[in-house]
Amino acid sequence: MLESLECIANQDYRDLRAIIVDNQSTDATAEIARSFCEKDPRFEILTQDKHLSAVENFIFCMKFGEANSDYFCLRACDDLSSSNFLSSLVEALNNHPDKLLAAPTVKRRKGDETRVLRPDPCILEYPTSLTNGNVPRSLAYPSEWCYGLVRANGGAEILYRRWSEYPHAWCVASYVVAEFVMRDLAIWVEKAEFVFVEGSGSFEKYGAKTFFAKLQQRLNYSLGCFRVIRKLPPINLQTKFKLFRRLWRDSRIKTRYDLEDHFLKAVKIRK
Repeated sequence: MLESLECIANQDYRDLRAIIVDNQSTDATAEIARSFCEKDPRFEILTQDKHLSAVENFIFCMKFGEANSDYFCLRACDDLSSSNFLSSLVEALNNHPDKLLAAPTVKRRKGDETRVLRPDPCILEYPTSLTNGNVPRSLAYPSEWCYGLVRANGGAEILYRRWSEYPHAWCVASYVVAEFVMRDLAIWVEKAEFVFVEGSGSFEKYGAKTFFAKLQQRLNYSLGCFRVIRKLPPINLQTKFKLFRRLWRDSRIKTRYDLEDHFLKAVKIRK
């Protein structure tokens, strides 16, 4: 946690307010936070009256950001970023008033290994592609874009609405970001870097275990993304069909649920 706080404090964008939300932690989180706040007046600690679920706490933070800032971003206690993270994303939103999310290049770190994740260029101008009858080959972007910089006016509403409507803890970040991408409301800022530290075991903890649970989650993911077309320029029936088929395929990549493989293993045809 301390490394993450220092990373925020050392941003080259100095005019920031950092709110540490203590969700009734039972470890040394609150003590570390209070000590850091005493050294840097830009940091404050806010303690929840009662412990909230992860979803409830995230939504609380989103609504707090919406009410108290023009732009805001979320961050977990062990994530890091480049020193130009905020300055680069603020500049992007200032220069593009039509965008609601400024998203960084993502580095996923696991032990000594680091993978750099960038969006597939085909997702750029997604609504225009659909209007022309062309369904992009994928909806590929890092799920960590949910930790990008959000414009409070308009962007916050998408965040907490999408977060609230999706009934699964696993893959919710990708689900939330999808609307920003499909409506062309996100801008990728390559020079800003976000470092996500893997190792929490979230897939093992929150991922579906049964065939029908996996099927339900993939359907919810696909249908929830498909409903974004209500906010897009009209597209013809054939393009709608192609889009749903693409989203269904993408849901396999996002959730990591291979239903055919699960079934074949269940009936002992495949090991």
